Amino acid sequence: MGNELDRIIDDYYDYMVVVRGRSKKGVYTYIRFVRRFIDWLHERDEEIFSASRSDIEDWLKELFYKQSLVNCSRASMLSALKSFYEYLMRAGYLTGSPAEEVPSPKFSAKAARKFTTEELQLIFAGPYAATLPGIRDKALLMLMYGAGPRVSEIADLELGRLSFTARTCTVTFLGKGTKERTVKLLDEPTSALKTWYDIRLASKAGMGDFVFISLAGNERRSIPKLSVGALNAILKKYSGRVGIPDPDAFVHKMRSTFATDLYDQGVGVMEIAAKMGHNDIKTTMRYIEISERALNAAVISNKRWKELKGGISGIQKGGAAGNNHPYASGRVHADKAKGVSNVQRDNRGRVPVMRRGYGQ
Repeated sequence: MGNELDRIIDDYYDYMVVVRGRSKKGVYTYIRFVRRFIDWLHERDEEIFSASRSDIEDWLKELFYKQSLVNCSRASMLSALKSFYEYLMRAGYLTGSPAEEVPSPKFSAKAARKFTTEELQLIFAGPYAATLPGIRDKALLMLMYGAGPRVSEIADLELGRLSFTARTCTVTFLGKGTKERTVKLLDEPTSALKTWYDIRLASKAGMGDFVFISLAGNERRSIPKLSVGALNAILKKYSGRVGIPDPDAFVHKMRSTFATDLYDQGVGVMEIAAKMGHNDIKTTMRYIEISERALNAAVISNKRWKELKGGISGIQKGGAAGNNHPYASGRVHADKAKGVSNVQRDNRGRVPVMRRGYGQ
């Protein structure tokens, strides 16, 4: 069964990547979760083809109680199982999925965070432009902010996906589900990227080679690309120099800063979603809800308070609204007296204030 199961998992990988167009990294993660469940079943002398809904629920409980996995992680693992079981049904290995009715653990999405203008200024000023690492890092940091890519999209970016004019650069990213999207950059980031791009071409790199590579080692053409961890480490290095702690410096924070700054400049939500590669606009809204424009839009405006000012201050100060108020002037309109006649007034002709229990 072991060899056959390995073959089925390989077929699942091909189906998800080639047919469904899912990212290789995402599918590898799903397969890792599936194998984790398979190992758990083997310890109980069970197999994935005969597992029940209660088996899956017991596994999720154990992940929580014994391994302290948060709901977000457990929800991802359940999604992997559901995806794999759907494939087993499609391929004819099973007629039903034991994972189909298992409820997903509930969790709240983390609030987006962003870099301030002052922090960005300090980060961009960090790389030393007279060195090769400095030239590379400045281009990298400006791309992170100026185009808002996912960290995996930066790592996989090839030279052939950059296109330059005199003052602009167009970058085509290969996003989730192998979907392409194009983002345009203007003067400053274009200049930084063009300098690094020319250096890469001068080193005999081809259009299919990666833009951002490791500089630790020799001048070989086959120098490895920067990993996701290395990309985050570069941002943390320059952020740390200006006092931003490691937990507050990560590439995805640049991505949310890109989204919020676009929104503050008046760009529409649909356009931002397209530039970020979001299928669901709700995902984009989680980013831009921390923007200055969104925060300022969520307050009662001064104009509205001015409209209400006459009613607020008029009664207290005897303004126009106060003079016309029926109680302030000692008058009660008959149609608003709710059937009560002969209203008692004090010696100044005013109606006394109603207290709890009065007239009940």
